[in-house]
Amino acid sequence: MATIGILHSRPSVDSLKSIRSTATDRSTIHRRLQKALPTRDKDVWANNEGTKPKALPAKYADLKKSLVKPEDYDAVQASWDRLLVSLEKRVKEIKSAGPVAVPVVDFNEIQETNCQFPEEIADTIRAAGCCVVRGVVPRAQALEWKASLLSYVDRHPDVPQLPNNSEPQIYCTFWQKAQIEARSHPAVIRTQLAMSQIYTASEDTEVDLMNQALYADRWRVRRPGSVGMFQPHLDNGSIERWEDKEYGRVFRKIWQGKWEEYDAWDMDHRAEAVMDLYGGPGACSAFRSLQGWLSIDDNGPQCGTIQLLPDIKLSMAYILLRPFFNDQNKLDMDSTYFYGADPGQGHVLKDTWHPHLHLNKSIVSCPEAAPGDYVLWHCDLVHKVEEQHKGFNDSSVIYIPVVPLCEYNIGNLVDQRKAFLKGVPPPDMPSATRSDKFERDHEDRGRPEDILTLEGRRLMGLEPFEASEVGITNGQKAIREIANEALEF
Repeated sequence: MATIGILHSRPSVDSLKSIRSTATDRSTIHRRLQKALPTRDKDVWANNEGTKPKALPAKYADLKKSLVKPEDYDAVQASWDRLLVSLEKRVKEIKSAGPVAVPVVDFNEIQETNCQFPEEIADTIRAAGCCVVRGVVPRAQALEWKASLLSYVDRHPDVPQLPNNSEPQIYCTFWQKAQIEARSHPAVIRTQLAMSQIYTASEDTEVDLMNQALYADRWRVRRPGSVGMFQPHLDNGSIERWEDKEYGRVFRKIWQGKWEEYDAWDMDHRAEAVMDLYGGPGACSAFRSLQGWLSIDDNGPQCGTIQLLPDIKLSMAYILLRPFFNDQNKLDMDSTYFYGADPGQGHVLKDTWHPHLHLNKSIVSCPEAAPGDYVLWHCDLVHKVEEQHKGFNDSSVIYIPVVPLCEYNIGNLVDQRKAFLKGVPPPDMPSATRSDKFERDHEDRGRPEDILTLEGRRLMGLEPFEASEVGITNGQKAIREIANEALEF
């Protein structure tokens, strides 16, 4: 889910790039990320009206030429032709499978010895880019958390609600006791680590897939008959996938005409990519390697649930190559259409702009997710929510993403900890939720004593990371030391 809001007092692209190597400087940047709730939905998302998107400035033609070199033109054209054939076949398979195309695994499959899924299961998740993990938290516990959240809102009518207070779906609390318990629950963290380890990182890459950093988000109760708020979109940046040099290195195989060799789960360059060059409303000040929500009621198809495009490699190869091809499927290095990836706005997709994705066929509803099940999807996966809730029960979830410990996330963790201890919204959230009377003055909000585990305290910045642990990589050791220094341990 994209963050709803627009930024003010944002630093320049050059200044953001020049200081991203220092965690404490990153924290300074995050303090300047003050968002205000937009007045219209199109302030959040790129404009998707018209048969063609708006053309971006001429510099984006130069950007295209920097990504695809002349010596690779023939290879890229041939790769596009192969991609369209593969997509046609895969779309048919997804449509035929429906929700079954989204892998479902059991929490008990996570191995005790290394906190990983068996390789066969991991491979299935890698291919789809998403999964439902069954039975992470007992049903009774999940339902108890939902009751606690609703009771809190009843006691505190000042809690902001989106899209409005008369027909709310998103509730803007961040530090309610149930949220603190859910984020720090040992099984939730264990699931996050198993999913995080589907990614790979080189020995010296400064990222820790075995530790998390807090990113406090909200929770949803979508009632029967409600209309969906989100169109097909991507999180974790928009034009940044092409424009930020480090982010672009993630996709270099695609722009060399070798999309088959692209690894969506390679962390080496993602860990240092900048995903918010323009202070966009759909952007986020943390790198969430996987988006996710914990079900706190019975969710499922036709009941207002999330919808996913369960093929991460083909979908991303298509989206990343689309600006390089015209409507006749011929290489076009001069146009500046980026098809929904406008600077400073959420990245949207549309059937007429992305015809070979067949979004009405390839995006399928998530399978049933009972209270206590955990739904997770790759940061590059196309997703939306069902347009209508046709069921009978609330579709209720707590948003809990996977946020690996890396440089990009350390400054954010410093600020998240401050926000938690003060009881104020985290710096990434809309200023419309920043009432002086909100949460900070609620005596019954969550406190450090509500954190269930040592790992939970660590991910919230309240305990140091173990930099001397035996068997960790050079990159893990380095990033834990950087985090401890930034957190002043």
